[in-house]
Amino acid sequence: MPRVADRKSWRKPAAPPVEAPQTPPEAAPRSHYHTSQHHGHHHDPDPALDVELVDHTERLPLRSKRTRRLEEKLARKKRTATTPLCLEDMPFEILDAILLCCQPRDLFAMSRVSKGYRDFIKQEGSRIAKSIIERRYPCLAACFLRPVLLENIQDLGVRRHMGHPKVTSRVKGHMFHHIPTIRGELVCSCPTCYHRWNALGLLVDFAHWQDFLDKGEAIPRIAFGRRPMWNKVLLNRNMQVVLKGIRDPLWYARILEKHLESTTRAIRRQVLNKSNKRQHYRLTDQDLQEGTDHFLEAEGPPTIDYPFHRDSYYMLEAYLPNRSWIDGKWLYLPASLHERDVAGLINSLFPVPGEEEAEG
Repeated sequence: MPRVADRKSWRKPAAPPVEAPQTPPEAAPRSHYHTSQHHGHHHDPDPALDVELVDHTERLPLRSKRTRRLEEKLARKKRTATTPLCLEDMPFEILDAILLCCQPRDLFAMSRVSKGYRDFIKQEGSRIAKSIIERRYPCLAACFLRPVLLENIQDLGVRRHMGHPKVTSRVKGHMFHHIPTIRGELVCSCPTCYHRWNALGLLVDFAHWQDFLDKGEAIPRIAFGRRPMWNKVLLNRNMQVVLKGIRDPLWYARILEKHLESTTRAIRRQVLNKSNKRQHYRLTDQDLQEGTDHFLEAEGPPTIDYPFHRDSYYMLEAYLPNRSWIDGKWLYLPASLHERDVAGLINSLFPVPGEEEAEG
């Protein structure tokens, strides 16, 4: 009888261990070059062609004078556009303080810089000019008041009377070789405005001949009854300047500035003239640098003689009419003389019938 093994020792043969299935490594993506077939044959991928393509092309540098000038122009344009170099970018208070220190000729030069400056001077020039006159030329402004334009007379009746031929014809016969004739259809023709017009015309003409006087050259003389063409052109130019000075305070300030220059040049000429023993105004280098007429407020020779022709320019030192030295100071004629003369002129040329009968 065969031997039976112990049941405890008997074991069922163990199954071999199961190994996890190994997944093949993920293949790299193929390029479209490897997936294409040629004549039905499949090509194996080439590892050298699996690298990603990168564009390494660069722009060739341009080296020429034309390119360099173009780059410099673009750089200047960009720098100008980004950098504010305009006075208008400054605060108004600072800009106003700067312009008040300028002279009238500086404002005219500023208006020719650009359209923006011209528009600014056109808008603010009158206010700035009045402040400059008060600061630099108070004495000259009191001596040379502007005549009144007919369009500025508020009373329509007075304006109509002052433009009547009876009034304008009174001044047509008064002609000088060195002063333009007053425009009665534009400017008031009362005695006060008539003398104001002649004074401004004399300033412009006197300034024109300063170079002749400094060099000692003779001013061309005009025979009586003659009217040469060069003098007509000069008088017409002076008339346009006077009209601009009446309308625009900036032009008026420019006329006063030129007369201050003419006065200082005339004073220095007469001081060097040993034959001139008259009293002179005291003029220093500091007065010339300041560019004001404050030195004319001191005591000096009064203006008594009126220069009726250009021969008087040789000895003319300081033409400052309409003032007198009284009690240690200069007293000026009031501006209200215009209203008084207009009223008297209208009453004499256009009398009211009822008043004449009452007076009779």
